[in-house]
Amino acid sequence: MKLFVKILIPVAVLLVAWLIARSIISSGPEPRTRPSFSAAQSVEAVTLKREDYQVRVLAQGTVRPARESALVPEVTGVIKTLSPNLVKGGFFTKGELLLAIDEQDYAIALAQAEAGYAQASAVLQEEKARAAQAVADWKSLGRKGKPSGLTAREPQLAAARASLAAAKASVQQARLDVARTQINAPYDGGVLEIDVDEGGFVSRGMTLGKIYSTGAAEVRLPLADRQLTYLTLPNPGENTDKPSVILRASIGGREQTWEGSLIRAEGVDATSQQLNVVALVENPFVVSADSTPLRVGQFVSAEIHGDLLQQVFVIPASSLREGGEVLLVDDENTLRKRAVTVAWTDDEFVAITEGLNDGDVLTLTTLSAVTDGTPVRATIDGVAPKNPRGGSAIAGSRSNRSESGGNTDDSQGSNGIGDDRAARMEKLKAMVDNGEALPDDVVKRVQARLDAGERVPPWLKAAVMKQ
Repeated sequence: MKLFVKILIPVAVLLVAWLIARSIISSGPEPRTRPSFSAAQSVEAVTLKREDYQVRVLAQGTVRPARESALVPEVTGVIKTLSPNLVKGGFFTKGELLLAIDEQDYAIALAQAEAGYAQASAVLQEEKARAAQAVADWKSLGRKGKPSGLTAREPQLAAARASLAAAKASVQQARLDVARTQINAPYDGGVLEIDVDEGGFVSRGMTLGKIYSTGAAEVRLPLADRQLTYLTLPNPGENTDKPSVILRASIGGREQTWEGSLIRAEGVDATSQQLNVVALVENPFVVSADSTPLRVGQFVSAEIHGDLLQQVFVIPASSLREGGEVLLVDDENTLRKRAVTVAWTDDEFVAITEGLNDGDVLTLTTLSAVTDGTPVRATIDGVAPKNPRGGSAIAGSRSNRSESGGNTDDSQGSNGIGDDRAARMEKLKAMVDNGEALPDDVVKRVQARLDAGERVPPWLKAAVMKQ
């Protein structure tokens, strides 16, 4: 029994203490909770104005020769001479000897043809003499009139003349074959492929390699249908201005550019349904101090100059949101979504025709999920918002826009209570003294200043904390 009493007394004391503590806690005032507001987010913004915009159609393609030829011999034989420039990647000049085939057999054939021609010429002379003698003999017999063709040996004369003509043709063919043992460059150019060497045997009509002219290069550029909206393609047979093209490529870590023009459209690819257009670059392989030569097979990016769009708003492509909307900063330094009409877009810029006005402030900062009315601290046209002691950071941002040429009216207050800051503060103080609730927008703005670590009058801070 005594043991039970010893245990019961401490337990009872603890129970009574717990009940007293619980009563004190439950009867005390509830702790004040600070209203939670998100701090104003800092964004970069720019003031918009209309301007003319040159449409840029972007594409990619591979450099190819504008003129290409197969290297094919017209005679058969062993290669006697091969130009040192006749290697893959080599360059040559017009008229340069590229290769020579052993001409001995063809020189012999030429000598034989010339001998045959001399023999046929002698035969013709003999036949002419015989014909003249036959006519004289016919007349010596006292016959009058004109002798017959057989008497005058006209068939023999015709045969002799034909033999002479054939012999002459043989000489011409033999001379041509001798000339064809040498292959000279038809133009200034380079070597794409070569599959022969000195001492090799080649046959008539055998492809030895491929060469190309260095006078011009082409780039085939595939374009989607939407890219043709503001692009005027050259029409065959019309001598009109052709759209200019800028080609770009990185060589040795440096960007190089070449200028060209759009010369024709080839047709629609059956697989991709894209239209292939061709850009031409003059003298692209010339090496100079100011330019780097293009290379056949080189991959390049192309910028085609399209039509000129007049009086449009040009914004970065990253500022166009899904659904064709942009984010603007209004006069209260809050975000507002605005639907726009897009005339043209590429990887860098968007041209807008409707939905914006001169003086609108566009947010350049990429924001994921925002709603209308979200407060921001906007750096407009590179001018950061001002934060005077005790002043409103939000109002300061809008004043920056006015100082940088914007259309904001400084007479507009940031909280709608009054134009003069002192007057606004007096009205807010009167509302607090009378126990009136502060407007929600004022509470939100003051809370944003508190979250940003700015100084706020103690009475205003206390009033916001109570709401």
